This record gives sequence, structure tokens and C-alpha cells, in this order.
Amino acid sequence: MRTGGQRPGHRHAQTAIHAPAIRRMTTLLLLIAIIIYLNGCGSGGNSSAVNSAPSNPNAAQSAVDLVTAQKAFDGTPRTPVGFYVDSLPSGVTGVVATTHLKNSDLAGAPVGAIAFELCSDNLSQITAWSEDQSIFMGSYADLVDISGQSRYWELTRVPRTDVSARLRHRVFKCSYLNRANVDPATDNGIAGMLLQQPLDAATLRDLAEYLWHFTSFDNADHVVLESVPGGAAAGSLAHAIRMAKITRSTVPGECDRIDVLRWTHTANTASGAISRQLETLQTLRARRNNGVVELCAL
Repeated sequence: MRTGGQRPGHRHAQTAIHAPAIRRMTTLLLLIAIIIYLNGCGSGGNSSAVNSAPSNPNAAQSAVDLVTAQKAFDGTPRTPVGFYVDSLPSGVTGVVATTHLKNSDLAGAPVGAIAFELCSDNLSQITAWSEDQSIFMGSYADLVDISGQSRYWELTRVPRTDVSARLRHRVFKCSYLNRANVDPATDNGIAGMLLQQPLDAATLRDLAEYLWHFTSFDNADHVVLESVPGGAAAGSLAHAIRMAKITRSTVPGECDRIDVLRWTHTANTASGAISRQLETLQTLRARRNNGVVELCAL
């Protein structure tokens, strides 16, 4: 009986002796398991961070390009929020044509001379120019309204051939802008003298956005992406209009060409001299396939 009793006691003594070691080992194993788990989570987090980054270093740019292509294809809105809007007269049901009178619009204009937009602070002279242009064009329009604002005078005429239409003749005030010998059909080079004071960033932006409406850019194949201040040397200001121009392929199913352009006006704050520069920043190819815009390889 003692022998039988000693054996359980002996086994119990052994258990009592090794239990702390077993507990320590269990705790160690548990700690190792926790560390492995946490490291695994950490590695997984790092792996996810790496995997979430585009495998293609150009993927982010491609996303931007796709948005640009989408805007070009949509074609509306053609200008961003806050861009200058040339409001139409209320109550007019016909076509409204707005133009700045040029020296070439007048009878007796020298043949081959540079066509440029006129300026004047003399309302009588402006009215005479508008009358001369209406007669010179061979389709008379009656003068019905004269108005003015800080930038220009506006003379509104109603064509006798279509009384639902309106012709708006505008003439810059020389105290605001003198565009003598500046060809409005060009997009580079001198752009005149901006004489409004103070000549600040807002004044230059207003002018650049206003002039945009009187260029070949103002059509369904151009979309303004942004209108922002540009970099300029000391004593100068710059404003840049970035836009997308779409040239549609003549071959069905082929990709269209999209040029990203930047049109920058720079003004000397002392003299008011302004210049403009048109640059092509990027060329994309894209197409709309079953209503979905997709980029194409160049």
C-alpha cells in the first residue's frame, strides 16, 4: 500500500517540480506566437501599402489623363466654375453675335495691314465706327442700345434681315486696353498694353479669361481645365489657362488626339505691356467605346 501510495505521490512530486517550467515554456511559446502574429500583421500592412501603390509608376498620371480625356469628350461644362462668362442679353430669341470692332471692319482700311482691335474713349467716334461697319458689311443693322462698362463700350444693333438676332459691337476703352497692331488671330507674342490700375493678379486674370472668348479656343473642341496664376519674373504677373483640345480621327474606330495646351498672359506691372504664349504640354490618344472613354497607346 505504501509502495502504491508512494507512486502517485512520487508522480505528484515530479509534477510539482516541473509545472513552473512548463508554464514558463507555455508563456514563452505564447509570446513567440503573439510576436509572430503581430509581425505578420505588420508585414501584411506593409505589403498592403506596397500593393496599394500602382505597380505602374505612371498609373497616377494615367488616371489624370483619363479625367482629361473624359472632359474633352464630354465638352461640357467648357469652362470651370468661376471662369468669366459673357452673359447674353435677356429676352433675345435669335442669334447673338459679339465682336470687337477692328480697323479692317471699316471702309478704307489699308489692304494687307495688320487687323487689330480698336480702342477709344470717345463715344462719338465709337458710334461712327459702328455705323461704318454696319454699312460696310452690306447688311444694315439698326442701332438700338449703347452701354459702357470699365473695359469697353457696347453698341447693340438689330439686323433688318432678322429682327430676332442681335449684333453687339464692342470697342475697348483705351484707358483700359490698347491692342494697336496686335493681331487677334495669333496666340503668341505681344498682346497690347493693359493700362487699368492697379494692375494686379485679378485684373490680369479677368483680361485673359475675357480674351479667351474671342479666340479660336472658344468652340466645342476645346475645354478649359483650369485658370490659375502662372510663374513670372520680378516686376511681372502671369496667368495661365490650361485646356484640352480634341482632334477627332477621320477613321471610324481609331483613337482621337487630345492636346493639353497652356495659354499664358504675362504683364509688366510698371508699363502694362502684356504678351502671350501658347504651349503644348502633352499629347494623349483616347476614344469613346460604347460610351466609355479609354486611353490609347501613343
